[in-house]
Amino acid sequence: MKLVIDNVSKNFIDPQGKQLSVLENVSLTVHSEEFVALVGPSGCGKSTLLNLTAGLLSPSDGSIYFTDLTEGHTPAMGIVFQETGLFPWRSVYENIAFGLEATGVPKTAQKERIQHYINLVGLGGFEKAFPHQLSGGMRQRVGIARALVINPDLLLMDEPFGAVDEITRSTLQDEILRIHHQENITIIFVTHDINEALKLGSRVMVMDQGKVVQLASPREILEHPKTEFVRRLVQR
Repeated sequence: MKLVIDNVSKNFIDPQGKQLSVLENVSLTVHSEEFVALVGPSGCGKSTLLNLTAGLLSPSDGSIYFTDLTEGHTPAMGIVFQETGLFPWRSVYENIAFGLEATGVPKTAQKERIQHYINLVGLGGFEKAFPHQLSGGMRQRVGIARALVINPDLLLMDEPFGAVDEITRSTLQDEILRIHHQENITIIFVTHDINEALKLGSRVMVMDQGKVVQLASPREILEHPKTEFVRRLVQR
């Protein structure tokens, strides 16, 4: 599977009727099992690009599509946001089961899959716990398991560790790298933290003011920043 973002632009209309350009001619190809980190300041368009990829928004220009798919296969996407959006009246097990229920997977086929992902994210023993009984990091693990249990072709993550403390954040970063390698998942990860992007991404796409400034490996970003903006970002 390959995701192609081809020359995509996105405009919005403000309350005064003025057109605002949020993304301008953005192109990116994400290969199967790749981990691409999108990084840039608030308002640079990275979350908008993720929402376009998820189909939550439509591009004003350009196109987003998948290639190299098995015949008849419709790609599935899992999404993890900063706010987990867990159902407070559902247990850990029941929250993770929601995606399977929504796609019509029979209950008899759910149990083994749900338990696999509960164990994968390190929540064994917390199956019956409710969100208010969990730490922020544990709630985010539930959100990750809920996104993974549907066996997505592409996992989209929008600043998923932004609301947790630094120690928990570092632990979750290590966990998502482990899961990525163990499950061979394709991931697009949005962050405003250059350190996080360089740690996680096999490629890093630096964005500013709706445009791609540099797309390269972490090492190349560090050693050969393409612009003054990227150089200052790396220095910080």
